[in-house]
Amino acid sequence: MTNPSFLPENIKLEKNVILEELKMVKDNPADDIFNYFYEVVFNSHPLSLPILGTKKSLKALDFEKICRYFSTNFSLEGIVLSAAGNINHKVLVEKVKEHINNSGDKAKKVPEKTVPARVIYQKKTRSYRGKTEASHICIGGPGCSRGNSERYPLSLFTNILGGSISSRLFQKVREEKGLSYTIFASNTQYTDSGIIVIYAATSAANVNRVLDLINAEISDIKKSGIKKEELVIAKENTKGNIVLGVEDISSRMFRLGKSLLMDSNVFTIDDILKKIDSIELKDVNTIVDKYFQQEKLSLIIIGKNGNWRLK
Repeated sequence: MTNPSFLPENIKLEKNVILEELKMVKDNPADDIFNYFYEVVFNSHPLSLPILGTKKSLKALDFEKICRYFSTNFSLEGIVLSAAGNINHKVLVEKVKEHINNSGDKAKKVPEKTVPARVIYQKKTRSYRGKTEASHICIGGPGCSRGNSERYPLSLFTNILGGSISSRLFQKVREEKGLSYTIFASNTQYTDSGIIVIYAATSAANVNRVLDLINAEISDIKKSGIKKEELVIAKENTKGNIVLGVEDISSRMFRLGKSLLMDSNVFTIDDILKKIDSIELKDVNTIVDKYFQQEKLSLIIIGKNGNWRLK
């Protein structure tokens, strides 16, 4: 990790693996649509770029570029080590220090953090033809960052809208109308921005009906607000997912690592549960008006039929 060789034969092999992964994503429109969606919502911001890159960007990578990137951006002074499980903390720290001291990397300074370009969002509607029987839909726009106080109200709202089998969209579109096998709403926070999304897969003939039902549900929430019992269910659902998540040791390790890297401090599970419990009905209803303005929500569709009423 501290002195990687980056052998040319290994680079060549890994590039072939990633090329196969790119093909796999293209064959799965349920995954591929999010690349198009991020490109629209983040609009030239670094988050708009696909993690895997493209065939063109992959081809341009070589030994010299990889080594230069590593030497510029990676330093032991900037590394976070997160561990969870049956571990003796003192022994772990001593072992890490022992190997760091022998690495010859002590003098290397942490690279200065660059501030990414600000997200300049503009609503867009795009459709793409794909080799798929179902039509895949993404509706959404910018969300909030990890440090934003609206993080938890927004998460509770997306849970109510489409985050579980008891959510409004799941019950209306799938259980009542039978128009979709998969439909959900979610939000993701990053250090400087975030994203909200509603995803659904349906037949080409039902795309407009599903869009109308989604818009009608958002309009109804804006008009009548979230019900108290819905908020109670969303809180318990969210808290349950968090508690179940920390039962998995690797999930606990990743949670601690992300907090150390991105947040000012590491909140305990009890701290997070208390934050969720403190959210009031008015906090969630405010979220709807701020983040789910229909005139600002972008729409992306992948399907083999382009006969949709896209606005």
